[in-house]
This record gives sequence, C-alpha cells and structure tokens, in this order.
Amino acid sequence: RTDLMFSAQVMEQPSTPRYDEMVPGYEQTEPSAEQYLFEPNRRSMLHARLRLDGQSALFDQFEAHLARQVITDDRLTQEYASDEIITEHNASTLDGLTLQFNSSMSNGTRFVWGGEYYADTVSSSRFVQTGGSGVKTQVKSRFPDDSSMDSAAVYLSAEWPAAGALQVNTGLRYSWFDIRLPAADDLAAVRLTPSDFSGDIHAVYDINPQFKLVANVGRGFRPPNIFDLATLGPRPGNRFNIANTNLDPETVWSYDFGFKTESGDLELEVFAFYMDYSDKITSVYTGEATDDGRDIIRSENRNKVEIYGLEAGLYWALTGNLNVYAVANYSRGEEHDRDGPTFPADRIPPLNGKLGLEYFVNGDWRIEPYWLFATTQDRLSPRDVRDPRIDPAGTDGWSTLNVLVDWQVNPSLKLGLRLENLTDNAYREHASGIDAPGRNIGLWVDYSFP
Repeated sequence: RTDLMFSAQVMEQPSTPRYDEMVPGYEQTEPSAEQYLFEPNRRSMLHARLRLDGQSALFDQFEAHLARQVITDDRLTQEYASDEIITEHNASTLDGLTLQFNSSMSNGTRFVWGGEYYADTVSSSRFVQTGGSGVKTQVKSRFPDDSSMDSAAVYLSAEWPAAGALQVNTGLRYSWFDIRLPAADDLAAVRLTPSDFSGDIHAVYDINPQFKLVANVGRGFRPPNIFDLATLGPRPGNRFNIANTNLDPETVWSYDFGFKTESGDLELEVFAFYMDYSDKITSVYTGEATDDGRDIIRSENRNKVEIYGLEAGLYWALTGNLNVYAVANYSRGEEHDRDGPTFPADRIPPLNGKLGLEYFVNGDWRIEPYWLFATTQDRLSPRDVRDPRIDPAGTDGWSTLNVLVDWQVNPSLKLGLRLENLTDNAYREHASGIDAPGRNIGLWVDYSFP
C-alpha cells in the first residue's frame, strides 16, 4: 500500500555567454556589453514523495511531496566600452510541501483535493571592480537581499459522472501570497498579501462515438513576484529595469472550443481559443536612459491584452507502415494601452506548423522526414520595434527540411539519428536573440536496463 521515493537532481552551466548582449542586434552599431556571462547557472533539487493507497472511505490514494530547490544565477557583466566589471551573486531557495488526496464517491464522482505551501527566499549581492584593480566594491544588488515570497493554496477538482453524452470536469483553487521586500537604500520595506480564486470548467459532448465537441472556460491570476517588483539591472533589448513596488495581480480569462474526431485510420482535432488579460504587468519605458545608453524601464499594471487563434492537428494512417501528420498554429494579439492607442501584442508568433511522414521499414527501423515552417511576422508592438533582437521591418518567414531515423536494436537498446535544416536555410525564429543553426546533426542512445 505504501511507496516511498527519493530523488536528487543537479544541473550546472559553468559559464554561459548571453549572445544577444555581446553581438550587435538590429539597428545597433555596437553590442550592449563587452561581457555578459551567467557564471555559473545552477539548479539543484531534493525531493521526497510518499504515496499511500487509502483503502478507506475518505480517500483512495494519498500523496505527500516535500522538496527543496536551489537556483543559482550568478553573473559577470561589463558594459560596452566600460572598464567596470560587475559580479553578481543571486540565489533562490524554495521549500515546498504538497498534500493531495484522490477520492471516489459511490455515484461515480471522482475528486482530487489537497493543499500546498511554498516558501521562497532570494539572496542577492553585487560588486563592482574597475579594470585590473582587483578591488571589489559592494553596490546595490539586482534584488533586495533576503526578499521572500511565501504562498499557500487549497484546491478541489471534480469529474462528474457522464450525463448521457455530456462529461463535465470542474476545478476551484484559492491561493494566498505573502511577499516581503526588506528596506534597501532608497527602497522602503514592502509587504504585499494578495489572494484570489482561480478555476475552470471542462466539458466534452459526444455527438457520436467518433466525434466529440470540447469546451473549456478558465480564470487565473498571477501576483507580482520579486522580479516584477524590485529588479534593478540590465534587461534584454538594451534596457535597464528599475523597481516599482506598487503593483497589483494580473488576471486572465481563457476560453477554447473545438472538436476531436477519430474514425478508422484518421485522427483530427481543431480548436479556437481566446484569452483576455487584465491589469497585465508589462515593461514601460520611462523616457530616461542610463549613462551607458540603456533605456530605463519599470513594470506597471498598464494594459489589457487579447490573444486569440486556432490550433489544428492531423494524424492519418495511410497504410500499415506509412503515416502522415500535420500541425498548424495561428495566434493574433491586441494590446490596449490605458493611456494610449491599441497596438499588436508583444512577441506573438506567426502562423507556424509541421508536416511529416512516418515510414516503418520493419518492426525495428523507422524513418521520419518532416518539414517545419513559419510565415512572416510583421505585426510588431512598439516594444518589438525597439528590441534589437527583432528586425523592425518584421521577421521573415522560413522553412526547414529535416529527417529522423531510429533503430530498435533489441528490446533494451534504441539508437537515433536526426538531420536538421538539410537545405542550410538562414533564418531566425520570431523574437529569438540568435539565428538558428545551419545544417545540424544529432545522435542519441537510449538504453533500458532489464
């Protein structure tokens, strides 16, 4: 009846350059930085899970999770043409406890319910040294040192017995937050305690056994975090963020509707979605600049954003060993500035998708050629236009031809080969800070111990 699991994870990138800071972008004649290194970027996590089969009237299964995660985000930076080298030490320590129960009623209703608590503490320091002096002077850190963000929540989701052709699932969650920023230099101590409900309703209606209508309505909210409230330092796109501790949570209503059909060898699904953000936390230019020429920004509850679009997927078994599949995604966004005009939303991707074939040579070999594509995106927000990572005239459309081959050597061993961008197209995904690679090759080995 009882299962106990322990896990440990460690990942480190010792020194990783930020490409878009060190290479001139669109409409830049020089880079923003001489050096910009994440040094190091590290994540470690310890996790324990207890799982118990209930065999009781209260619950069928119980799970408890206890974990600690530590993320280190140290940096070494130097502005272009500056002799000042800045060293940063930033870390987030997150402790979490979750308790979850699965319960079934005699009438067929199933519940998932429980609670959780998280405590996140941020440590941050910053030092400046000039040239080769070797003397480091402590200056104002990127985040207020010893900031914290605690959260607690209780939740309940239910899957109701089908009423004829209609199946309904619902969920409701109530969350509390306690955000504390200690006083630092010109920043007074701040404490925010937002709380709110979130939830959703999900319905499936069977027109017939092969054709289903699916609809979802949901509401979410996000409180401002320490990054939103109090970041001080360089940001991508030649910007410099300053603190604004007077922020409210942002909320979103989301709706989607579509169908799924499965008939013989054909599977098809098409969905339309709409999302309505209110009090969106967005970066706003102050009209000032740093001595190094970076535009000064700060976060504000400024805008209302609407995003809508279509998603579609197809999988068709043409023969016993040949399948075709296709995916297409389209999004469009409008942002409404309370103090100004309406304009395209930030970083909305263009129409994009994937078309591929799966050919099973036999039970062990599979060949999968596929085509990736994205169309032109020239609907840019004012922020996009000023972002050196984005061409102010818009991002060109692109496509790549790729091939995947895998071989099941035996039940335990699988080998794979992936060839990407065979035609060596030069392209950049919209809003990326780096051009995509040319011809690329990947190899992997997957071994399962018997």
